[in-house]
Amino acid sequence: MGTKTGFSILDYVIFVATVLCSFLIGLFFALWERKKNHNNPEEYFLAGRRSRLLPVTLSFIVTFQSSIIMLGFPAEVYLYGAIYVYYMISIVIAFTFTAFFIVPVFYPLKLTTVYEYLNLRYGNNELRYVTMAMGIFYNVFYMSTVTYGTCVALDVVMGLPYWATIVIYTSVTTIYTSIGGIKAVIWTDVFQFVIMTTGILAVIIKGIIEVGGIAQVQKYSESRLNFNQFGLDPRIRYTFWNLGVTSVPMWLYTSYMQPAMQRVYSTPDVTTARNMYLISAPVYILICIGTIFEGLVIFAYYTSKGCDIYNSGVINNINQLVPYTVLELFGDLPGLPGLFIAALSSAAFSTLSSCLSSLSAIAYEDILKVRNPNVSSQVATNISRLVTVLFGVIALAVTFLISTLPGSIISLFSSFVACMDGPTCAIFMLSAFSRRVTTKGVLFGAMCGMSISLWLNLGKLFSDIPADIPLPAGPTDSCSITSNLTSLNSLTPNEYSTVTYMPHEETSTAFVHATHSLSGLQELYRVSYMYYSFIGFTISFVVGFLASLCCEAPKRVDNRCLFAFRKHVLGKQSDTMNEETIAKENEEEALM
Repeated sequence: MGTKTGFSILDYVIFVATVLCSFLIGLFFALWERKKNHNNPEEYFLAGRRSRLLPVTLSFIVTFQSSIIMLGFPAEVYLYGAIYVYYMISIVIAFTFTAFFIVPVFYPLKLTTVYEYLNLRYGNNELRYVTMAMGIFYNVFYMSTVTYGTCVALDVVMGLPYWATIVIYTSVTTIYTSIGGIKAVIWTDVFQFVIMTTGILAVIIKGIIEVGGIAQVQKYSESRLNFNQFGLDPRIRYTFWNLGVTSVPMWLYTSYMQPAMQRVYSTPDVTTARNMYLISAPVYILICIGTIFEGLVIFAYYTSKGCDIYNSGVINNINQLVPYTVLELFGDLPGLPGLFIAALSSAAFSTLSSCLSSLSAIAYEDILKVRNPNVSSQVATNISRLVTVLFGVIALAVTFLISTLPGSIISLFSSFVACMDGPTCAIFMLSAFSRRVTTKGVLFGAMCGMSISLWLNLGKLFSDIPADIPLPAGPTDSCSITSNLTSLNSLTPNEYSTVTYMPHEETSTAFVHATHSLSGLQELYRVSYMYYSFIGFTISFVVGFLASLCCEAPKRVDNRCLFAFRKHVLGKQSDTMNEETIAKENEEEALM
């Protein structure tokens, strides 16, 4: 069983056209802003705070709808089942909380970066710089992971080597982001949203047709419909609890990321910013459910063919699953493989451009402006463009490093960034919801939370513990290509364990039973990576609050930085009230 054909001329045309359109949109806005003499940091980073609801909402969605979702979600479902759908619960909770509890506090401050808030809140830059450093690392790792996922697809579908793909994507994105600013990013995202959605739907529809209808998809993918996993064992990779409940901090952190907050600050008023989240939640969920269903369709397709391409060794990297399937489904339909690559390219461009723009804003507002407050607008904008190029080069280098790491891109990304997103989320939450917390207390709590999360992550990577075993493999008797590559379902038992599969009615993953008991530390390292963010958040929050109680109470707190229920949720004050009145009422209502 193999791919039917490679890229046709039409496929190349569609792919090149997508890249070219993205570049031209950036060029257009660069020339347009220069013509209107809007060459200043506020226009460059925040579009003059005049962005309309629909484009900024679509831009927000595609910023976090990257190859991590387009390749990672179907791959995880293929191996571990559709239980991933419970992830959508945490998205709803996080986005709704952001709309009513985070946006009303941050928007009125009229900042450029999210890290400026910490300077206002504490009157110093200690937490600002620590959190900023974690944010920069997160964004660089995010960009690189997205680029890697796209590299995998282009290698499978087009035969392009990694280095060529990395250079193409980082170069094009860096150029149009650096010259066009946030407006170029937002309107390019709108264009890319349409392409990405079309690509996902094309794979789903064609797959359903090939399998024989939705009823047949359900029949062949029955082993992946494992929605009844409500066990409390933290070692199970996916359960209702770690997907739907404890992953909330993971999604909540996206609201405190500069790419998200930059869109909040680019809107004209707090109502528009709040509606951006309320509209994004259902649209984003529909897209994620689409990719989850895509994973079921792909598994059903290969089961109906009698060839599980991963467990038979036809592909040796689970991230190749979706692009390989595209060639199988559309190999005889010129243009459609190109459409998929265009969709994946759009996902990469949108994420890369958003992160590059955000990193440039951070470098300007949190580093350059702090050291040189009187820098001219023209000089600041030019330096910001150069910084964008610099971060593009850094992302390129990190992408090569990520390409050497094992595992699906979704687990690879989630496990590493969980060391930072939980603690960072705790920093902002404590700062807004408690007047009593101090710089030293919050910083100590964050360091504790990050250290524990990192320790668990490294322990899982480097300890001799059983790996997470997927659900039982599909049939392989009809595969015409064999391979001596070892897949996840043919692991060689180590000295203390043997691999046995539990029925999917009892567990969401195949479970490893040890013939010899593991040590307590090894059992701890087996905790699912989905808990890392929650563990980091909880430790950081609790320790940060308790440590603050041991420090001297802050003498003065800027009340605009504190959450007040009556004002921020019930809307008892208008956005136009003077700061003195707001400060007085916040002082009465802010949580102690």
